[in-house]
Amino acid sequence: MGQGSRGSGLVAAGVGWGVAIGVALGTLLIAPAVNGTLDQGPFTRGAAGTTSSANEDANGAAAQDAARQAQAANELLAEASTRLVAGALEGVPVTIIRTADSADEDAAAVRWLANAAGATKAGSLTLTEKFFDQNSADELSSIIANTLPAGAQLSVENRSPGTHAGQSLAAALAQDPATGEGYASAADRDLVLDALAAAGFVEVDAPVEPAGAIIVVAGEATEGFAGQALQDFAAALRERADAVLATRGQAPDANAVGEVDAEAGRIRAVLSAGEQHSARG
Repeated sequence: MGQGSRGSGLVAAGVGWGVAIGVALGTLLIAPAVNGTLDQGPFTRGAAGTTSSANEDANGAAAQDAARQAQAANELLAEASTRLVAGALEGVPVTIIRTADSADEDAAAVRWLANAAGATKAGSLTLTEKFFDQNSADELSSIIANTLPAGAQLSVENRSPGTHAGQSLAAALAQDPATGEGYASAADRDLVLDALAAAGFVEVDAPVEPAGAIIVVAGEATEGFAGQALQDFAAALRERADAVLATRGQAPDANAVGEVDAEAGRIRAVLSAGEQHSARG
């Protein structure tokens, strides 16, 4: 598919996405909003506790109703998902990178939806718990430095292991948009992945080829060293690759996609990958 037709597909998908996400987000946010308002309202304390009890019952019923609406919206998006993403990744090789805490169903759903968007498979790999373990940071940095693909550069200003790992894997895994070929040679790509796998940092789940887009599927965003390393890794990937970080729950930053455990988040992750690829190409 040409650039113009792919762009038209993305516009059409974006219109449908805008309508559907409004429905989904509206229902998903009802329950927390109702809980917060009622719990803090003027009727939380009755003289004999009866008003509070009645209020709790009403609050629970409202939350259950909101949950049912959210489920209905999720089912609606599931039914429309293939139409919403159609053509967004037409002919684009997509690599799925999972974190150790990601859910099988999330990774499988994102892969399926990327395929429905026209993507081809460019392999998948899992980043183990060791990859984000502070105690293993020096070992990871050493492997990255010693297996750096030809032409790749590591930041001298930001030396965090997540940043350097992202820069290395972007060079090893991504396509050069100018040529359609991998930035790295097959030998360099294998060297990076084999070294990381041998040290227990990654598991290669399916043969990896140069990717036009990379989607990182993660569990819920966390704080501390591991959470920051994941954000650094995703940011570094985006320097040279069309890469999207998709997490469960709330996204950790404005560049990531949240709610990957729901249809809305999965659709947005695929559309975001397509938009990045279209813009870069």
